[in-house]
Amino acid sequence: MKLSNLILLSIASLAFFYIQLWDQRLVTPIYISLLTICIGYGIYIREINVIHIAGFILALTGIEIIIFESGIINHVTVAENTLLQGSIIYGVQIFFTVTTALVLIFRVQLSRLLSNSTNIKLTNFDGVFHWLFIYMAIVNLLTLLENIAWSYFNMKSWTLIYDNFEGLIYIAWALCCGALLTMLICAPKLTPPQERKLS
Repeated sequence: MKLSNLILLSIASLAFFYIQLWDQRLVTPIYISLLTICIGYGIYIREINVIHIAGFILALTGIEIIIFESGIINHVTVAENTLLQGSIIYGVQIFFTVTTALVLIFRVQLSRLLSNSTNIKLTNFDGVFHWLFIYMAIVNLLTLLENIAWSYFNMKSWTLIYDNFEGLIYIAWALCCGALLTMLICAPKLTPPQERKLS
């Protein structure tokens, strides 16, 4: 089987498996674990681009998860005020997804600020991940608009995106995991072993 076919099969299989889980208690740890494995494998094979791509995604995703899991947002808003609470929740998610997309768009420049390695370069994966986070930002924006319509304008039938929110986000996470797996498979080909330097 050709490598390209193997990669596509890996992405499709992982994405299908991931989407079937459909439970935050399972999906989030798998996502975080795969990002951590990518960083570890990148360190092991001394591939700076893999480390930074997975590292940026893990750092921003981790901060967002900590904010929501710690209940900070629930402490600063009144539960009865669904307009304010929904706006803050989806606003924070929009901030993190847009920030992650921008970080990944300018990943090479940011990597060069953090490291003096001569192996930092634009990879094929730099053109993939930011689109997934742009997609998630759009989903969050549409959900925010629906929340405003539902809470402020009393348009109770406007819940299409809200009712399918988790599924729409999990699809992006599944594709992200598939792309991460592909990056792991292709990592040894990004930089010749004799040229790899982490600093």
